[in-house]
Amino acid sequence: MPYVIVAVILAEAAAILILALSCARRRKTVENLNRQMQEQANAFRSCRQHQELMFSANPYPMWIYDKKTLRFLQVNDAAVKAYGYSRAEFLAMTVVDIRPEEDIPRFLEAIGRRNEGYTREGIFRHRRKDGSTLMAEIMAFGYDRDDSSLRMVLALDVTERYRMEQAVRESQADMKALIHNAPFGIAQSWILEDRLRSANPALLQMLGGYSLEEALQLSVSQQIYADPRERDRLIEILRRSGQVQAWETSLRRRNGTPIPVRITGSLATGDDNRTEIFSSYIEDMTQQSKLEQQVRQVQKLEAVGRLAGGMAHDFNNILVVIKLSTEMMLGQITPDSPFSKPLLQISQAADRAAALTRQMLAFGRQQIMQPRVLNLNTVVSETTQMLRRVIGEDIELVAHLAEDVENSKLDPDQVTQVLLNLAVNARDAMPEGGILHIQTENADLDENYAQEHPPVQPGRYVMLAVTDTGTGIEHSVLPRIFDPFFTTKEIGKGTGLGLSIVYGIVKQSGGYIWVYSEPGHGTTFKVYFPITKSAVEPSLLRAESSAHISGQVLLVVEDDPAIRTHVRECLQQLGYRVLDAENGAAALKICQKLQGQIDLVLTDLVMAGKSGHDLANRLADWYPKVRVLFMSGYTEDSASRRDILLRGSPFLQKPFSVAELAKAVHEALVLAPAPAQSLSPR
Repeated sequence: MPYVIVAVILAEAAAILILALSCARRRKTVENLNRQMQEQANAFRSCRQHQELMFSANPYPMWIYDKKTLRFLQVNDAAVKAYGYSRAEFLAMTVVDIRPEEDIPRFLEAIGRRNEGYTREGIFRHRRKDGSTLMAEIMAFGYDRDDSSLRMVLALDVTERYRMEQAVRESQADMKALIHNAPFGIAQSWILEDRLRSANPALLQMLGGYSLEEALQLSVSQQIYADPRERDRLIEILRRSGQVQAWETSLRRRNGTPIPVRITGSLATGDDNRTEIFSSYIEDMTQQSKLEQQVRQVQKLEAVGRLAGGMAHDFNNILVVIKLSTEMMLGQITPDSPFSKPLLQISQAADRAAALTRQMLAFGRQQIMQPRVLNLNTVVSETTQMLRRVIGEDIELVAHLAEDVENSKLDPDQVTQVLLNLAVNARDAMPEGGILHIQTENADLDENYAQEHPPVQPGRYVMLAVTDTGTGIEHSVLPRIFDPFFTTKEIGKGTGLGLSIVYGIVKQSGGYIWVYSEPGHGTTFKVYFPITKSAVEPSLLRAESSAHISGQVLLVVEDDPAIRTHVRECLQQLGYRVLDAENGAAALKICQKLQGQIDLVLTDLVMAGKSGHDLANRLADWYPKVRVLFMSGYTEDSASRRDILLRGSPFLQKPFSVAELAKAVHEALVLAPAPAQSLSPR
């Protein structure tokens, strides 16, 4: 019994001990759990504190908003500072309120596409409280809390960066537009690869219309340069100096024809420091080459014209002596004299030589012209009958004369000469017949035309066009057609002076002439004369040849003694009382001695010392009743020539015959509009 009791007691004690141990273990576990929970709570609080710190202390604007209501739930100090709203104002607003009104639809559309988690949403315009805008790069994180869908936003102010990037984009766009629309070629090429890297439309057009894809496949040296050796020379220059300035060469069009160009550019290396890239500007010099050729042609004709004028002047002085001498001798012998025929031959040869010198003067623009206001249609109409005889029956003459053609101040005889010479050329170009078309009309030549046709001045002109359906002119010949003594006709069928004379007359008239021709398609000459608002002038009357000579006193002023002697003797034989002087100063002394009792002074216009121009001015001041007749082979003084023409003063062109001398003197005495007048402005 006692053992049983002891056993029970021991069993209960063991159970109690076991229960105590179990409770101790449970208490320890609970304590551990409580400690762990406390640690986790502390860690959570620390994490929340860190999160709050990172949110509120972040130097960049941040906010949290409700995706459903779009209302701000929380904003940091940086947002308050950057946007100017107080925290209370922010919390009373939605995220729509900080956006410009025109940007709201884009923002609302973007919200509908957003996914949860982190997103980089791009750059948006935001509005500050003061109304100014900033560019904000938005990064957001979407999450759920307490059954609400929230978004935390970080906004970086990238206004300056955005402006710089925008400026770069605009600059790149402008540069691309400039390159694309540039009137000259712009290209980059790889030196070693012998290929284009880029080319603008102007260069593609210059090369004959390649597409960009086609051009990038071309060999620069073999297919773009007219001579591959030129590209080798260019590369040599680039590697030596790194650049080229206005380097002239020739490229090749798609059809194989050469293009004169001027290249400016520089050599650079690629990112790998090995690739050589040539950046270049390419100017098409085709038009400039044509203009330079035209200028050289004008200069050449000017030089030859001056030479021709000088030669004609000297020849005319010689021919005056020959002509007057032979005619004076012919007047002193009978027709059956053995000297009659040789003297006639000499006189006829002098006439032919005089005609040649007149052509030289016309080409050199140094002949004395007698312009008056006229209508070009009148001259063309009056010349038509003559032209029909010149061109023959197998050529049809067609004239289209505009009714509203304005007036010009021209020498009608010289305009007739222009028409005749052009008609003869057209006739010779149509050996089997054809059509000769003459047209007149008013023309306005603008700045563009003047730039392409130097030395044309912009303005209003009357155009005379002469067109034939003949054989045309080869392009290689066109630059020389106005050269004196140049002709493509057979020997003996042309002197080569016809078009030279046309050129000289047109230029001396203040006009311009251009030729357009294609082999086998005929030729067109276009002549432009300046217009005038003045009314048409009536033709001048001529004196009757049967005027009475009653011993009038004439003074011959000529620095060439042979001419002076022969002119004096001719006039004396005609019945005049003649005095002579070797220069202007001597002539004035004679006039002073005779107190101006002289009926006519016949003076050479070009003399050493006091010229005929100066002499006439002095006589007009001292002895205004003395009449003056000028004579010259040509005049070097353009101002004198202009004044003579404007005042209608009598003029005798060298060389002249006895009959021409007699007629000119008679007309000067009888029909001169007034005694000697000053030829310079008073």
